[in-house]
Amino acid sequence: MVIYELNEVPRKLFEFYANSHPKSAFATLMERSTLFETQAADVGELSPWITWPTMHRGVSNIDHEISDLGQDLAIPNKDYPSIHNLLASQGVRVGVFGSLQSYPLPNNLDNFSFYVPDTFAAGSECFPEELSVFQAFNLSMVQRNARNVTSGITVKDAYRFLVQSTKLGLTVDTCLKLLRQLFNERINSDRLVRRRTSQVEIAFDLYMWQLENTQPDVSFFFTNHLASSMHRYWPAIFPEDYEQGMFDEEWRKRWAGEIPHAVKVANSQLERLLRYVDKEGIELIVCSSMGQAAVENTHPVESEVLITNVKTLMGYLGLTGSDWEPRLSMAPQVVITPKTPTVQERLKRLKDISINGKQIKYAETSTGEIRLSLAISNQERIVILDRGKEVSPADLGIRNIHLQDAAASYAYHVPEGVLLHYDPNRQTRNMGVKRWEPISVLDFAPSVMRRFGAIPPSYMTKEAVFGA
Repeated sequence: MVIYELNEVPRKLFEFYANSHPKSAFATLMERSTLFETQAADVGELSPWITWPTMHRGVSNIDHEISDLGQDLAIPNKDYPSIHNLLASQGVRVGVFGSLQSYPLPNNLDNFSFYVPDTFAAGSECFPEELSVFQAFNLSMVQRNARNVTSGITVKDAYRFLVQSTKLGLTVDTCLKLLRQLFNERINSDRLVRRRTSQVEIAFDLYMWQLENTQPDVSFFFTNHLASSMHRYWPAIFPEDYEQGMFDEEWRKRWAGEIPHAVKVANSQLERLLRYVDKEGIELIVCSSMGQAAVENTHPVESEVLITNVKTLMGYLGLTGSDWEPRLSMAPQVVITPKTPTVQERLKRLKDISINGKQIKYAETSTGEIRLSLAISNQERIVILDRGKEVSPADLGIRNIHLQDAAASYAYHVPEGVLLHYDPNRQTRNMGVKRWEPISVLDFAPSVMRRFGAIPPSYMTKEAVFGA
């Protein structure tokens, strides 16, 4: 079985592309798969770093308590292991490439064909070890490209990866796409935002090489590139979802190609996977742990006030590098791990500091990490007051970031996602109206386990709904 984790894609977008491109992989999957609309099972705000662990572990966030990127997963991994580890522990050969909250590597890799943690991992360790050069480059690019995409690269990490890239599976076709991307950036600087998609094109080549050469019983590949594009450019594709005149025609025309480009990349990858599973006679699952939909009462966002240098902020509060360490996270959040009790005490000072009348919010996770967040939209200038005294934004590591695409989260998380189960050995035909059966994301893990004859833990209470 191959599991393609297409983050946050809802039924609406899947159907939109399949119907408008009847010869696409999306259309093939719509016609020949068993269709499910998944329902998230978590309490509170939905985020992919919460909903994917729920899907992988068969329990909601009430039980697994995973709430942030960079969180220490030692306790959740012990109490509610991921499906990757559960399958491997029962003799199933597993491959993992980028699934969220998959860091660190398992202690026992005996039944893993390959294991590449997610793009927010705290280290570049991979299995086999030669994939670590890719992960080091991948992590460095994620760190550089937070709210805006930059034109620079980390030369050392890029060079180390490029030297090994063809041995790891990078194809000539993808190299040509990367060169075309660089050329298009020169002609139109707006195309710089597509580097987010270029990263997953590289990753997918490496995944396919591992898949074809190690042939695990089940493998997982995660991509966020389409979710990222939907957040920003949903109004360009679905203007009817918003109040008339909310987004001007020039903005819509300027960014109208971004979601189609991201879908085209996902479709190309699914075409490769369909050829592979048809040839091998194995099943394919395309799924999301939740979806996206238009945000009501939104407005165009030209700039955001963000924490851009957490080291400077910590220094302003009187903390040194020996007191804390950073974790990769997704803007506008910043996550750190305290190393001394001084951190919690010093963070109380944030209550005395106002940024344009707002405060930096902070909270402690169940495993001890600290999450800080600040995002103030469309400010002409920043005024920071510390106990009434004005302070320079640079002294706190805060900047007013002009957004290169004037795009905020115009679409955001909703509980409904998708799961398409394609079995080349069954002649499923969805003619006319496509029927999507509702299921919980909690159905996923026990269903996959039973598909391989593995026994789900007793806390997984759902019955198998596919693949059994």
